[in-house]
Amino acid sequence: MSKNFSIKGQIVTMIIITILSLLHNNIIAQDQIVSLSDGRKVVLHSDKTWDYFKEVSYNFDFSKLQDNQIPDFLRQGISVDKQTLKNAVELYLQGWKYTMPRPKSKQACWGNYDGRTTWWNGYWYNSKTEKYSRSIPKKQANDYYYGDEQNDEGYWRNGGSPSYPSKIEWLLSTFGGVKP
Repeated sequence: MSKNFSIKGQIVTMIIITILSLLHNNIIAQDQIVSLSDGRKVVLHSDKTWDYFKEVSYNFDFSKLQDNQIPDFLRQGISVDKQTLKNAVELYLQGWKYTMPRPKSKQACWGNYDGRTTWWNGYWYNSKTEKYSRSIPKKQANDYYYGDEQNDEGYWRNGGSPSYPSKIEWLLSTFGGVKP
């Protein structure tokens, strides 16, 4: 009897997750955490998949962060507030780094918007998941940062100087670019 109940319980759980996932994807295109009847939590992803919820844990004391006190593992040289530093540290600890756009043609330089110049694209790369992103990875409901899975490594474009980097892009890069 108990073996039958556990199989029925698993089937009911899967049905609930499927229904919640379908409802979720019609309402919000972002990850969402949902509690199951047995107390466990699942993350419903926007791509209609799900995982059991695992809390993010960091080996870092965030209480020591202060405005303009940039940790050594981030790029220095700019003024930055505590919240931006917190986001940058979280991205870094989850494996994200940014590669700045760089000039491809001789005439290309930051601030030159001549459409005839060419540039190597900037991109995000996560060394832990081996995923790429064109845009700054976004923090989801499960506290993990996800990118858009677009790989711009090795790609270039025409059209003049890219926009200046954000503070997050600066902090998570190692060289190149101009200060935001």
